[in-house]
Amino acid sequence: MYKAQKILNRTTWFRSIRPGDVSKGLFKDYRALKSISVQLADYNASIGKKLGVYVHAKYLSKELSVILVGVTLEQRKKELEDPDYKDEWRKLIEE
Repeated sequence: MYKAQKILNRTTWFRSIRPGDVSKGLFKDYRALKSISVQLADYNASIGKKLGVYVHAKYLSKELSVILVGVTLEQRKKELEDPDYKDEWRKLIEE
């Protein structure tokens, strides 16, 4: 499995994710973890769209960490249109 890294700048972390990438970030408290969803939604709607990447997040509250997975915008469109494809991105996460 990938090593969790302490995240100092979320936008820089989001920008580092490309389609097929998986990255695990570690946070100091639950409040920091909770605000990521809003920032990530904004990122996906703006910067991610320009870069051609959609970033999914899996939240691990007990570990105070988040796993980000990047997919192409074409993959994201397919996820939204095909219910059988919606969780394909999760297969990139090593369990």
